[in-house]
Amino acid sequence: MTHNSNKISPKQMLFLVLQTQIGVQVLFLPSRVQAFAKGDAWMSVLLAGLFSQMFILMMWALNKRFPAATLYDFMPRLTGKAAARLLQILFIVYFTAQSSLILMFFYEVIRDWVFPETPRWLITGLMVLVCIYLTQENLQIIARFFLLVSSLFLVMIFISAYAYTHSNLLYIFPIGQAGFLPVVRGAHEAMNTLSGYEWILFCYPFVEGTPRKKLAAASAANAFSTLLYTFLVFTSLVVFSPSELGLLPHPVLYMVKALTITIIERPDLYFLSAWIVVVATSIMAYLYLAATGISHLFGMSSHRKPVLFTAVALLATALLIHDQAVMRTLGKIVSLSTYFFMGCVPFLLLLISLALHIREGGRRLAE
Repeated sequence: MTHNSNKISPKQMLFLVLQTQIGVQVLFLPSRVQAFAKGDAWMSVLLAGLFSQMFILMMWALNKRFPAATLYDFMPRLTGKAAARLLQILFIVYFTAQSSLILMFFYEVIRDWVFPETPRWLITGLMVLVCIYLTQENLQIIARFFLLVSSLFLVMIFISAYAYTHSNLLYIFPIGQAGFLPVVRGAHEAMNTLSGYEWILFCYPFVEGTPRKKLAAASAANAFSTLLYTFLVFTSLVVFSPSELGLLPHPVLYMVKALTITIIERPDLYFLSAWIVVVATSIMAYLYLAATGISHLFGMSSHRKPVLFTAVALLATALLIHDQAVMRTLGKIVSLSTYFFMGCVPFLLLLISLALHIREGGRRLAE
């Protein structure tokens, strides 16, 4: 049975998904999508949001058939114990890889913009310690914290919106210049950025309310994330010329740094301060999902100890991988894996459930 301390409201579920979707890629996405879709990069982000919504509907339909169980609980009924254990291990590896990548990119930004001489182990170690502190708590406390810090999105939006004082809308014209396939390729670049809706598979039985309210919460989170990323990409497109944007690794930070605000000096540091908290919540989310997977795999009653094991693994990975080419390769692997874990697996499980008329049953994940 689920402890009352794990129960959350649909609004809290919304912010779980939202904080996981919006993370380290806020700074990188504009240049990466623009490299393929050019001035239509904002359309690519909207298309990625539409694809994500399709995955959300599929996950919701699957969980609706097993309302009292998480993915880890009902997989054995659909695939058999051996296949379920293998899939569970793969999910754990995927979530750990996601958090490791976020940590690596986080260090790169902090090193380049704030602390160029500070050792890598210190910056990444401090971030992991903060994440461990909260992730060891129950789901309800994590959800409350995510809701609390979501006000920082307003800071990021306000600072970014000020850039329109130096914008040139002609940079995005003619609309449709890239063509259909480049826009789709750009959407692929944005898909991994919008991952985070997989929370549905793991927190559905803990969310109070009707299935429609749960779907509405996840959909609202995805819509907000998509619009925020679209806003940042569009803003970058109209502030920088196409040739400039292709040369900037962190266009949002360069855009914010160039702003002149009378009462605020170095607005990029204020933006970074909000961004660091947003990155921490993304790491916490994947750390929690990996740790609960380990606790379920080994029949543990709590995810506290697995959090420590997982944190050591992701920190070791972030410290050992220094080469940019290796980071990019790992990023591509994780990006492609998103389609498998967020699309293929839920789709196949849903097909098996419908074909064999398997539904209901399964116990809730205990903490």
